[in-house]
Amino acid sequence: MNLLSNKYVCFFKALCILNLLVMHYTIIMTCDVEKPMVPVDYVDNFCFVTIEVVLLISLFTLASLGRLRIGAFLTTVVTCLWAFSNIVYSRFFFQYIPYSAFSESNSLADPVVVRSLIDGFRWGDLYFALSLVLAIVLYRKIPDMRLKLKSLKYCVVGILSVILLGLASHWVLKPTFSMKAYVEDINYELFRTWRYTCQPVYTNFQRGSMRCMAFAFIEEKFGTHKLTEEKKLEIKHEINRLKPMQVSGHHANSEIKNVIILLVESYMSFSVDMKIDNQEVTPFLNSLARDSSVYYNGHMTSNIQGGESSDGQFIYMMGLLPLRCQISITKAKRNTMPALPAILKRQRGMQTRMVIPTAAAMWSQDAMCKAYGIEKLYSRNDYPKSHGSFLSDEQVMALADSVDSQSSQPFFSTVLTFSMHKPYIENIDNEFTATVGVEPSEFGYYLNACHYTDNQIKRYFDSLKAKGLYDSSLIVIVADHHVSENQLELPPIINERELPVFIINGGFSNDEAWHGQCNQLDVFTTILDILNIDSEWRGLGHTLLNPHYKNSLTEAGYNYSEWIILSDYFKN
Repeated sequence: MNLLSNKYVCFFKALCILNLLVMHYTIIMTCDVEKPMVPVDYVDNFCFVTIEVVLLISLFTLASLGRLRIGAFLTTVVTCLWAFSNIVYSRFFFQYIPYSAFSESNSLADPVVVRSLIDGFRWGDLYFALSLVLAIVLYRKIPDMRLKLKSLKYCVVGILSVILLGLASHWVLKPTFSMKAYVEDINYELFRTWRYTCQPVYTNFQRGSMRCMAFAFIEEKFGTHKLTEEKKLEIKHEINRLKPMQVSGHHANSEIKNVIILLVESYMSFSVDMKIDNQEVTPFLNSLARDSSVYYNGHMTSNIQGGESSDGQFIYMMGLLPLRCQISITKAKRNTMPALPAILKRQRGMQTRMVIPTAAAMWSQDAMCKAYGIEKLYSRNDYPKSHGSFLSDEQVMALADSVDSQSSQPFFSTVLTFSMHKPYIENIDNEFTATVGVEPSEFGYYLNACHYTDNQIKRYFDSLKAKGLYDSSLIVIVADHHVSENQLELPPIINERELPVFIINGGFSNDEAWHGQCNQLDVFTTILDILNIDSEWRGLGHTLLNPHYKNSLTEAGYNYSEWIILSDYFKN
């Protein structure tokens, strides 16, 4: 039986190709593509999708002892499930599924994540249910044909034809009269592995997501990331080059014994000073922003990648940028890291802890705490009263308050909030009806969550003052990441999704600091500068205690971060 000419097999192939094309075009229309698309990219996409489908049908047919209809049916099911899974994943993490996500599959099954994924369902997703129904109909129609081994020559011919089409398209759409330049272009566009590392969305579209997954698997199992001496020297030179921009000469506040970081879920700057029906959305945080003794900057850029919250935490703890093609914690949790808690424990003798609203294993939080040098992790299971699948901000602040009461100084504490996490489908603070007159409604629900969290932070601050811990603590309030356009539609008047940073008891004048655009990357460096910590590793950011601050975010910074993370640079 000819794999390429039978009409039922052709229907199956067309359906499989359509499944993957729907996936690709849905993702590039809803996610940020790292570089502008050109016509030849769309040709490459079609060619690689076709090759993937033909190869899958061939492999499944061979695995089923030559039974062609089983091979074609299994290919349809696999492409349908693969496409649907990638689309749903992209709505939450804004890229195709990376290989590293499979090591965090337990977190993807957590009720918290499942709730957000379900909220991302769109009516257009019913296409995949229809695709499966059509596959079943075709399976019942197609005769039980056997594919002989010699018939696979047609597969080879078909694949070679598609490859030739792709090569010809590069020649026509990117014309050159130099064969050397043509070969270099093909190698650069279709085979250089750095493209997947630096431009995962673009590369998965152009080269095919299944192919990229296969390459990632091979790289993970058999690849090595040992740094060359040249790269080690380059990193060392960069660390030395950054030093003048990382130290301000500021005199540390001698009263500070503790460091408390409040990592607020999905907190964006536009809510500061916003009023709805003459009600302040975040009255307590607004009061901090207006306090001349508090450093406030509402122009911080989110530097996260596909790891979302875990990336935000990683940036603050390490002063590094996250991986662009993988979930950073899957690599970092095995690394030796001079993280902020470890530095403060070693130099200031601080007890180190973290309080989180989810399970300890969520996004490998337990493993990452060990890597960061955090001695004690308090999770939802440590909360003494009944609770749901996660702790509300009231509950997590109560847990943090209880831990504070039982600990001695000095200490380093990070507290994660959760109530501002998507989906935004209902009010959680009945005393604040921000949904009235606010369109779209999810925006009102988001503001309602902001008001609720603001109130819980105020209660926690009141408790710190009552315990006598407030004045002796450097308190930093930051967001883990922004909320994307796909997950929260904002009114047209709001065109920025910047993050806020508050520093309380920093002991420096606002005149000494920078108040313009900055990066999450700078927080690690700034904390070390405020505390006058003498550390060889100060991250790749710049201190904000410099009125002449220059942007710290560079392409080179991402490259250095990836070299450091993938090679376990600090182990030696």
